[in-house]
Amino acid sequence: MKKLRATLIVIILISSFCITITPLTTASIKVKPPAPPGKNKAPRVTITNPANGATVSGIITITVEATDKEDGPLIVDIYIDSVFIVHSNSYDWDTTEYTDGSHIIYAEVTDSGGKTDSDNNIVTIDNGSPPPPPPDVDHYVVIVGISDYKDISDLQYCDDDARDWRDYFQGLGYEHITTLIDNQASKASVINSLTNMVNSADSNDVIAFVSSGHGGKDRSNNAYLCMWDSDLYVWDNDLKDTELADILDDAVADRIFVFLDHCSAGGFGNDLMGMPNKVHVYLTTTCGLKGYGYDDPTHNNGMWTWYFEDYTLIQHFDSDPYTIMEEAFDYAFAAYPRNRGNDAPEEYDGDSSTTFLLW
Repeated sequence: MKKLRATLIVIILISSFCITITPLTTASIKVKPPAPPGKNKAPRVTITNPANGATVSGIITITVEATDKEDGPLIVDIYIDSVFIVHSNSYDWDTTEYTDGSHIIYAEVTDSGGKTDSDNNIVTIDNGSPPPPPPDVDHYVVIVGISDYKDISDLQYCDDDARDWRDYFQGLGYEHITTLIDNQASKASVINSLTNMVNSADSNDVIAFVSSGHGGKDRSNNAYLCMWDSDLYVWDNDLKDTELADILDDAVADRIFVFLDHCSAGGFGNDLMGMPNKVHVYLTTTCGLKGYGYDDPTHNNGMWTWYFEDYTLIQHFDSDPYTIMEEAFDYAFAAYPRNRGNDAPEEYDGDSSTTFLLW
């Protein structure tokens, strides 16, 4: 009996052991109950790219991390300048569609318990694009470049000057650009374009006249610009200093910029500075009344055009629309190879107490 009893005890113990293990295999995983009211932790949001204060350009990727103690990883809403962009933790942002300057990236998320967190970074876009024009300001320019003349000797690079200036003013954001090259630049066409510009611009606007080609002076020391149809022996088809002044003195524009890369162009200074609206005028010429302008085969431009427009405005001032013309003249003049005597570039500023801007 003792032996049998011992056997029974063993069997019972084993059976009891098996019974106790069964519930462990079927119900050992416990589900954590929801946090009681008031115990829910707020999520955390961080904009990881771009960094706060960064300068950005082109296409950049905005990345955001968002986590919650109860919910785990979360997806955020991304805004740029208070405008909803996407429900995602990343976004490829094309900054070229925005103006240069400061912009706000904002990210926000709400967890299942209704708690919210957000982050914002301020970045600066710098794509080299011009700022938007001031309200109600239009910008006009008439550009002339004549290399292939009808009757007088040809030049090499004046048409290139005109195209380069056209590209420069387009880059600044000028809305109204008239470009007259070679046979497009007859005297009648140039006068008509200048007159239309003057009549179109109001007192808030900016107008400009840029010209490159032959020039000269008559026996009375009156300067003129040779238009495409100029004649070797008569001056009827030349644009005279007095004629340009007669057109521009009717302008009510806030700023009037004139750039002349012609021989004897300095002879236009006294006439333009004698206009009743001279305080609005800034003029620079390649030379004085008795001086010469020069082709520059090294740079495929008129020499003064290259030093003022390319070397100075583009290379040195990085095409900044707020470049001060008086400073640009000084920089270009210092480097200009012929800055002595009659061939030295000249500057005429109708209001020397105020800096002149093209924008």
